[in-house]
Amino acid sequence: MPGVDTIGGIICVASPDLEEEDTEEDKQCKVYSSWDQTPDILLEEIFSYLTIRERYYASLVCRSWYRAFKLQNFMNMISWYAEQQGLDNTSVAGVGTYIRRLKFTFPCNMANRNDPDRIRLFGTGGKLLEALKRLMRNLQNLRYLELIDLMLDSKEAVYLMDDICTNCTQTLSKLVLINTTRYNCPLLHVGVFVNLNILVISPQNLHEDIIELIGYTKLRHLHILQNRYSPKDTTIRLPKRSSWVKMKMNNPYLKVHFEIESHKSTDILLPIDLLEHSAIPCHSIVLDNPNTQISPPTILTHGTFFDSTIRVYAFKGLTRYYLHRNFAKRLDESLVQFCRMCPNLHTLMIRDKISTATILEIVSTAKRLCCLYVRRNVILKRCDRVWSTILDWSPEYYEWIKINSRSYEKTEKEVSRILGYRWHMLSEKEFKEQVINMHI
Repeated sequence: MPGVDTIGGIICVASPDLEEEDTEEDKQCKVYSSWDQTPDILLEEIFSYLTIRERYYASLVCRSWYRAFKLQNFMNMISWYAEQQGLDNTSVAGVGTYIRRLKFTFPCNMANRNDPDRIRLFGTGGKLLEALKRLMRNLQNLRYLELIDLMLDSKEAVYLMDDICTNCTQTLSKLVLINTTRYNCPLLHVGVFVNLNILVISPQNLHEDIIELIGYTKLRHLHILQNRYSPKDTTIRLPKRSSWVKMKMNNPYLKVHFEIESHKSTDILLPIDLLEHSAIPCHSIVLDNPNTQISPPTILTHGTFFDSTIRVYAFKGLTRYYLHRNFAKRLDESLVQFCRMCPNLHTLMIRDKISTATILEIVSTAKRLCCLYVRRNVILKRCDRVWSTILDWSPEYYEWIKINSRSYEKTEKEVSRILGYRWHMLSEKEFKEQVINMHI
């Protein structure tokens, strides 16, 4: 059969670029296999039976096989040169000396490509994990380390950071550990980096002891991040109140940022208990989950818990749920109440439908607000009459709202005057691409 080769019992099909292009009808009728979804650990086992030449041919099958072949080899190659440091005729001295940042993201989702909403998680391990640890051991001047979605077993995770702790205790400035494990497993290593400035970590890897430990470091920003692969079951809890109190005593300048990144409508922020977690110095809440409609009670709960500390409150992404025009079913009232409850609010991003009158009320209420992001396409040009019954507006103030809510241009002009710079409502593209600064 042309274009087909057999390597070690594996059938490899040559690139379609070398064959005649299929018609649209042929493409729709073609049934593909699922070999590209083979977990890395099994791929390593398959590759172990092949010669280097055969492994190369196998890497041409698909992207996932190409990555499995290249990534481990690349990391081992860098490590080998770093270990030799010019001791032979092949290597040169200084390899790895000037590498300051290492970012490794493991493609843990092996879901069927025809079913994008389905998630099948596999953690890294085997020779790929060994190659990663070897590489980290040889990079002794790292400033930034990011390990994302490794999904390790607890036994493997406990020893993951040993060499980094030995080499980079004084030098590491930023550490990102997102879903290092799939289940609950405290990573105490994060507390030994005395000059760490930013720590991004998933909730399943936190613990009371960790919170107390970082109180004795120079850490300034603790990001507690959940993405689509983070566990959402009830066993994952935030550390208890006593640990946060001790941490604040020893490190009063530390700011906590809650983030969630997901496209599943069922994913929400970690459950927060008023008695246990009101002591958290929450500086930011950023929700990038456009399929999840935020309820008014959720907004008011955030305002109640973190009224004196929160400065950034953002709902990112373009909504993928129905937006009501009726005032009672919108978020206008809860957002204004939130602004009243949080006097230090600096940044507010709203993706839902609100009115121009509500925008004017927000900038008038939030005295320290500097950055306001709204979507022009979903803003209603109206002065909701219900506002005059909810709030005690003076006749002069009501007239000001009424006049300046009639058009986008008048609303933008008044908001610009209050905020002190030229402000405008964002297009869909501008809103989607907006980057929120949480370290203000």
